[in-house]
Amino acid sequence: MKILLPTLGSTGDIHPFLAIGRAAQARGHDVEVMTNPMFCNLVRQAGLRFHAIGTTEQYTGTFRSPKLWHPIHGFGVFWRRMARYAIEPVYLRIAAHVSRHPCVVMATPLMLGARLANEKLKVPLVSAYTAATMLRSCENPLTIANWRVPRWFPRSLRNAVWRGLDKWKLEPLVTDDLPPMRGYVGLPPLQQSVFGQWIHSPLAGVTLFPPWFAAAASDWPAQVQQAGFPLFDGDSKMGLDQELSRFLDAGEPPIVFTPGSAMGHGHSFFKAAVQSCVELGRRGILLTGDEQQIPVNKPSTIHYCAYAPFGLLLARSCALVHHGGIGNSAQAIRAAVPQLLTPMGFDQFDNAMRLEMLGVGVTVPMRDVPFGHMTQALDQLLRSSQVAVACKDVARKVKLDRSLDIVCDLLEAVR
Repeated sequence: MKILLPTLGSTGDIHPFLAIGRAAQARGHDVEVMTNPMFCNLVRQAGLRFHAIGTTEQYTGTFRSPKLWHPIHGFGVFWRRMARYAIEPVYLRIAAHVSRHPCVVMATPLMLGARLANEKLKVPLVSAYTAATMLRSCENPLTIANWRVPRWFPRSLRNAVWRGLDKWKLEPLVTDDLPPMRGYVGLPPLQQSVFGQWIHSPLAGVTLFPPWFAAAASDWPAQVQQAGFPLFDGDSKMGLDQELSRFLDAGEPPIVFTPGSAMGHGHSFFKAAVQSCVELGRRGILLTGDEQQIPVNKPSTIHYCAYAPFGLLLARSCALVHHGGIGNSAQAIRAAVPQLLTPMGFDQFDNAMRLEMLGVGVTVPMRDVPFGHMTQALDQLLRSSQVAVACKDVARKVKLDRSLDIVCDLLEAVR
């Protein structure tokens, strides 16, 4: 069977699709990952077929924009600079495959080209939800952007907030792209809310997170089932580089700091990271692909590297300080290390809330990071026996996860 996996985003958004692609390929299926050229080598190193969607310039332009990390405006930046340009190429690539042989598509809801192909060409589509915020709900617990909705907040007002976001923020984003594309492929004007209803495949959907992390809500689409974290370990075969291995061997397990693989404005984050390690007498590892964000005069107890496989690194670390991306969160859960979250946008606030509810992490708003709050929170986190117990308990749940089998079974069932 031919399986097409279109997706866009940062490394953490790509990794789950690589894990699923490798698992499906091991079952004998022909898998193609469709994503930005920035990830060409990563996809091919995972042993999967690659097809480029968009340009590297679109990727760098998107993730270098400071507004991308704004809780409200970030989605608009991602849409206008990157996602909108994927609609037609994704549709045409799927159409080209369908003209030769049957195929199944699994894509995140923002891959509107995949949803168009599903509607027009009747291509089986599984909507994949990497985070709970991709599934709109009015039930508790609920976050909207960086706002944690109080449990007492009336449902009628929650619905009103979603309608307002649709009318004033979300639907206007697609006005210039989706209606013309629907006309181009011969589909009638859409009568549904794009983000509230239409983006979800009516055939099937699957969450790439487990129910103990975010339980299903009664107002989710009925066709959505829950799997688990499809953790990608394909990069573990590269091992840890020699300098990093020597640093790890030289002392106590360090704290790992990263504001996300695509973050290009982390100067204050890394400055606070170094300060926290010095004040706490801890060793630290700073992870980012942009070395210009790293303080020049860091002590020898702080190591910098551009990238390291989390499956290997976190097993030898004592904590992870990060932005709350779902990929980092899942890897830290498996490694049973406490997490300090500094969310900035997208699903990060919701993930941080759920990690706190599990008892494995605490949140420090990014605006407070430069003022010593990181040091205080880390000290409490690392001293807490309750957090340590919670981390071990939740890590055991990951070991029982059958996410890859669940997703692959679903892909085979919908063909």
